[in-house]
Amino acid sequence: MDTVVAELVSFLEALKSGSLFALILLVVVLIGLALIIAAIAYQRVVIKRETASKAAQENFEAIAADLRKRALEVKKQDDGLRKRDLETERDELKESVKDAEPQRPQPQRQVLKGSQRALRGSVSRIITVGLKDISSKQISKG
Repeated sequence: MDTVVAELVSFLEALKSGSLFALILLVVVLIGLALIIAAIAYQRVVIKRETASKAAQENFEAIAADLRKRALEVKKQDDGLRKRDLETERDELKESVKDAEPQRPQPQRQVLKGSQRALRGSVSRIITVGLKDISSKQISKG
């Protein structure tokens, strides 16, 4: 330990006396330290970006899975409405064949068609809201 201190003192005295070798050595050591600090800072930034990117990807996948689940539920509801609509049309056709005169659309059929339109609108709204959520979360994290 004493030799390290003695070497350091002799180096500083050489700097004081204006030794060119000591000055060049000092500049090289300072540049080396600056490069080491820059490399460490760069690694920290890269690690933070990777972590944020991975979290954003996991969040995106969770939202996409939720949207797929919602779309499947809406599809099932739509299939049920379509089935009821087809049954209603079949019943109407049977009645029209029996009566042999044209019939006007029944209020129930109009209600079913209105429900289908509302359901399609809700699917569009769910997808739009989901995509807005995804983009706003990515923007706030980015």
